[in-house]
Amino acid sequence: MGAPRALVQRVHAGAGGVFGVLLFVILLTGAWSMAHEDLRAWFRGPAALAHGPALPVAQWPAIARERGLALGELRIRLPDSSHSVVELCASPKDCTVALDPVSGRELASGNAADILFNLHKSLFIGFPGRILISLLGVVLLLMIWAGSALHSGRLQDLKRLRRDRGARVFAHDLHSLIGRWCGPWLLLFGITGALSGLGALGTLGLAAQAFPGAPQQAFMQLLGAPPQVDRTTASAPAVDLDQLLRQDAVAHPGFSAQNVALHHWGEPDAWVEVSGIQQGLPSTAVFERHAYRAADGLAVGSSSASGRGLWLQAFIAVQPLHFADYRWVPVGGSLLRAVHFGMALAAAGLVLSGLYLWLERRRLKAGGGWQVLLRLVIGGGGGLLAATAVLLCAGALGSANLAWWFWGGWLASLLLACLMPPRRQPLHLLLAVTGLGFLAAALLHLAGSLKQGSVPLWPIDLVLLLCAASALWALRRLISFTRAARAAAANVA
Repeated sequence: MGAPRALVQRVHAGAGGVFGVLLFVILLTGAWSMAHEDLRAWFRGPAALAHGPALPVAQWPAIARERGLALGELRIRLPDSSHSVVELCASPKDCTVALDPVSGRELASGNAADILFNLHKSLFIGFPGRILISLLGVVLLLMIWAGSALHSGRLQDLKRLRRDRGARVFAHDLHSLIGRWCGPWLLLFGITGALSGLGALGTLGLAAQAFPGAPQQAFMQLLGAPPQVDRTTASAPAVDLDQLLRQDAVAHPGFSAQNVALHHWGEPDAWVEVSGIQQGLPSTAVFERHAYRAADGLAVGSSSASGRGLWLQAFIAVQPLHFADYRWVPVGGSLLRAVHFGMALAAAGLVLSGLYLWLERRRLKAGGGWQVLLRLVIGGGGGLLAATAVLLCAGALGSANLAWWFWGGWLASLLLACLMPPRRQPLHLLLAVTGLGFLAAALLHLAGSLKQGSVPLWPIDLVLLLCAASALWALRRLISFTRAARAAAANVA
């Protein structure tokens, strides 16, 4: 109870006070990133996709040629349960052409969903941003350890949430409750988040040491070298891509193809790569690949995370675990993804409640810096929520320049928080905008979906409705707490 506990408490509170706003931004945008592909489809609108059977895969190279894409190194990203469109990629990182799987018609990119996704991945500053976010994962782990050491293990604390004892007691119980129930998931977020960027940094450093002057050889060894394909006398590839996918499914049971990549297409040594996810193996399409000769469909090589060393397999598993990609789980993957998403939102709530407790403690002790942090929390955290709601509402209305709606809304929130005095912060306004924005976005999209006769993205609309209800409930509670505090102050006076 003495010095060690006081030190742990200072570490927990200090780390939360310094990094809390950034952690909230990363956790909230992390939840968004888990639903990134669904949100891209959501922004395209309910009427974007035609109904009917998808075009054969064999037709997509011709469609790509019509759109001016070279077939020599073309990658075709196939539609599946979490990715509703076909993407034609000139390179693995250049997938700018999104097409309707049924008609082949070019679709809107849905790039509005990329704003928060890229904010989570790199803060828009590239590789240094990835490292910074990974360091925040280390901070999160430190705070989890300190929080676990501070709170008791009494069973009654696992369900205690006192709503009638004021805002501070309610926030304390909520903070404790989320921390206890979400502990394993918080560890998962912290560990995979830390390894995501720091692991890549370590790989770059080790590659330079292991292969001086040619670090790319390390990545070739990690991913696997391209197959050696015998040159044939055929003037053009003869393999049928649809038949090749059926052949691949028979040869590799439990494998879900995500991409078909054409290499040296039209040349005698052309080959086809089928990449995807293997059931029961936490990996990605980057590592699960099968190669076939384009002339006759003969298998010429394969690469997989299976059979690699333990540490390498753990490193490969980081991405699917971090971004809630549970398609490799044989049973219950959708449920795990939903729980993972809910825990990410709860973790953002954990950070917010902790920031509120820190601010209250500093305010009551007349400590320095609390007014600055108050403005950052309301303008940065609350402003992010409001800007996200405005972005979704503008997207549901079909507005143009959606990025301006988001950045303008966030900047306006920050400016308003900085200009207003501490006792007149615009928290009520931001909660109202958040709740009404989420509500309008969900209802508009649902109405459009029902008009089309199907609601394939109903989980997104349901989450938006729940977020709207939570924001409006928080607004109601805030008004209630404010009135109670004013009444108590009047009685004292």
